[in-house]
Amino acid sequence: MKKGYIIGQITIKNPEKYKKYASETETIIKKFGGRYLVRGSTQYVAEGTPQGNRDVVVEFDSLEKAKEFYHSKEYAEIIDIRKLNSKGYILLVEGY
Repeated sequence: MKKGYIIGQITIKNPEKYKKYASETETIIKKFGGRYLVRGSTQYVAEGTPQGNRDVVVEFDSLEKAKEFYHSKEYAEIIDIRKLNSKGYILLVEGY
């Protein structure tokens, strides 16, 4: 079965308020069987223009599991914290 991934690149605008989102998201991700592959870390931009300075890659057993997490009631309760305190993009993709 192909894996599912959530890929995000963001810039945090309010680190203090964003902390709540970061800590609560980890628990929800685990509930849906996800695991972080990349969370933060140093960027080395070889080409193009990044859309943020913080990268996140989360692996799930399938794209469906990634979608279940993203559309879950638990995540819906905290997603506005991310949206109000950061800017960037989130992708859900199928991989291997």
